[in-house]
Amino acid sequence: MNIQPATQKEPLITVKSGIYTAVVGALGAILTLFAIPLAPNVALNLYVFPGILVGGTSGVLLGALAGFIGSLYTPILWGWFGAIPYNTFLGAATGFFSKYLGLRPTIGVFLGHIIYLPVLYWTNVLILGLPSEIFWTVGMFSTAAQILVSAVIAEILMNIPAIKKRLPKTDLHAPGWVARSKLLRHPWLKTT
Repeated sequence: MNIQPATQKEPLITVKSGIYTAVVGALGAILTLFAIPLAPNVALNLYVFPGILVGGTSGVLLGALAGFIGSLYTPILWGWFGAIPYNTFLGAATGFFSKYLGLRPTIGVFLGHIIYLPVLYWTNVLILGLPSEIFWTVGMFSTAAQILVSAVIAEILMNIPAIKKRLPKTDLHAPGWVARSKLLRHPWLKTT
């Protein structure tokens, strides 16, 4: 009887990735306090940053967890409870599109936002009664601005060698059309 030893599978969450997720998620809760005014009643808030950074570096589950943690203070400060599921989804979407399609976190988070738009519209316009014009102009302008700024900061940090070597690694997979495009591919994707 020939018995092969069981192969050791790496855990879904390691100590390093768990601490990283918790710290970056807490940073998102802190960033909620520092809104940058863009126009009257419109502010740029970077609470979406943790989900984008962790999702882009560590995958779906940890991206969702960082997004969740990063948005926990938003309902207390701004009164919008929809920030928690929205930010959790953005972190998961960034992780999914980065890990399984090899897309840049900036592209992944915008795809996640587009997928989540019907839910945002339904909750804000149909349930809360926000005028549709305000939702599409002011709301989407400020949301797109926060996503773009947060994603660009995340990608800049991911490209700093001293930071990159300390972040948890994830396996990235990409179809050929993504791997060949410098504009689309994740900065950590190895090209051959």
